[in-house]
Amino acid sequence: MPLRLILLIVAGLLIVGIDPQTTVAGDEPRVVPIDWNRFARPATVDDDYRRAAQLLANAASYQVAWIPDAAERIEKDWRNLSGRQNHDVIRPACEAALTLAVALKTDVYGPALSGVSREEGSARTRRLIHAAAVAHDGNHWKYPWQSALWATDLGQAAWLLWDELDPPTRELVEKIVVAEADRLQMPFYRRLYWNGTDGNTQAEENAWDSMILTLAAAMLPNHPHVMQWKTMGSRLMVSSYSLPADMDSDTVLDGKPLRQWLEGYNMREDGALINHNILHPDYMTCVNLKLHAYLLQSLARQTVSETAEFRADFVYRTLVTKRWESPPYKAPGGTIYVPGQGEVYYPQGTDWFKGRLVIYYLFDTYAHVLGFGGDLPVPAADWMRLRADAILARQESHGDRRIYNPGEFSNFPAREQSDAMGIAQALLLQWLRVRGAVAPRGNWLSQSR
Repeated sequence: MPLRLILLIVAGLLIVGIDPQTTVAGDEPRVVPIDWNRFARPATVDDDYRRAAQLLANAASYQVAWIPDAAERIEKDWRNLSGRQNHDVIRPACEAALTLAVALKTDVYGPALSGVSREEGSARTRRLIHAAAVAHDGNHWKYPWQSALWATDLGQAAWLLWDELDPPTRELVEKIVVAEADRLQMPFYRRLYWNGTDGNTQAEENAWDSMILTLAAAMLPNHPHVMQWKTMGSRLMVSSYSLPADMDSDTVLDGKPLRQWLEGYNMREDGALINHNILHPDYMTCVNLKLHAYLLQSLARQTVSETAEFRADFVYRTLVTKRWESPPYKAPGGTIYVPGQGEVYYPQGTDWFKGRLVIYYLFDTYAHVLGFGGDLPVPAADWMRLRADAILARQESHGDRRIYNPGEFSNFPAREQSDAMGIAQALLLQWLRVRGAVAPRGNWLSQSR
């Protein structure tokens, strides 16, 4: 790394009150492993959990076969990867690692289905975690725009399997999590707002950046930077799906009124979220990214920030009840959630794939488990079950349990890995639910841990 860049980073850290000597792990390990014993009591298992477990078993079966070639490519080529190549190689690797880690630790992983033993499945996952961690340059994966998002996936995968990882991999992952969290404290980092000025919201970027901060607070609760991580996490989560009216609101979240947290907004008052120059339902579901705090803080036995769920209910209700009339919107018009149908309506079309299901299934699962959306004409639980059945039908139409047919969603190379990870997150939420272990929400800034 050039000396000038090193000096700029050190100076930036000092400006925001962070001692650069504490930005990486020292001899004393700071990661607090998950206490799995507190989840050991028998769970009351219901059909929603069983269906989520079947979806994950299928997804893990596909991913465990995919991992060896992915790990080998990273091991051979990581020095030559840059920019979009990292998006298409490192991102799916991190997502597949998290999928397998969840399946393995919740005992959903099925050797009979995959033909790969539990021991070999763990070994493959650990190899992939190590390969992706080695490829990180100490600041990011040469794609800083999304690097914090991938670091969250990789870091959580490693944290779930912490007792199985070797010390060098643990050290690499700890350094990545701390570096990525601290990078968001630098003076050059700014929260992003749409403010109605162009065709791209900044909602999902703020939401995905917040994830590394909630992970760092969960994994390293005794780290000297934890309160700075939490404070920036609150700022990002409250800003991601903010409305114009929120900028004048006295509603208090995490100890401060919204008007003091916010410098702009990212959604229209009518619930429309504009991205890629269209009203884009797929990016409305990126609320899932900040709701991910419920998984992380629950595993760490911490309080979930009050900002994590902020505007989730509003966004979900918009998907279910807001009508988009045709014209001016595409025929036939109506609500984004279509009664009796897993696929959604795109009022202005989509530049991705119109048959996406998993991102909506995950949002349905959060809405059902966390209790918003229960008084809607069609409750969240019904949407969740409808989409679970549709995803399962797609998986079972393929012998290897993939989701997509050849040619579908072909403009997104990580499609199978991203969806598998969404399925894993939905299962983990259900796993916590049936154990009565979903963390409470509160002012997490009022607590030292």
